[in-house]
Amino acid sequence: MTTIAGFVADLAARTPAPGGGAAAAITAALGAASGAMAARYTTGPKWPAVTARAEALAAALDAAAADFQVLAERDAASYAQVQAVRKSGGDVAAAEAAALAVPVAVLARSADAASLLVDFLPVCNPNLASDVRVGVHLLAGAGRAAWRTVQVNRPDAEVIAAARAELDRLDRAERKLDGP
Repeated sequence: MTTIAGFVADLAARTPAPGGGAAAAITAALGAASGAMAARYTTGPKWPAVTARAEALAAALDAAAADFQVLAERDAASYAQVQAVRKSGGDVAAAEAAALAVPVAVLARSADAASLLVDFLPVCNPNLASDVRVGVHLLAGAGRAAWRTVQVNRPDAEVIAAARAELDRLDRAERKLDGP
């Protein structure tokens, strides 16, 4: 996935990977990047009271965006591994567990990043508030897509409960955008 156009073409192709899990992760990366950009525009002499916070947020969101890109790659690779193991008769349960870990991580990391952005919104450069909101909405959409990928992988009740808790946290973060 070296270019956006290449990723979109790969996603659209009649191949099993990349698929929806990778798309969710890339969407989350875009959400984190949008928030990081807004944070960077809330630094410097015009923003002395929040510059350190904004710089820390930008760094955290850069790390999240990088993690999401790795998760997108891992999603495609882990799904390909599930298919290979199914064909070879290997340990399908282990391969499926590894594949399931990816959307679970995307969901949790999306909730983390969205919560950070919502908390930052009140002090953000008002000219970039829409970019923070876009970031939150992209992260929420990515998290919901990851939730569906979790569900389709038929996890046990414990994984469902943990993923549901992350989804609820993500929903709460997004609802805060409609607050006062």
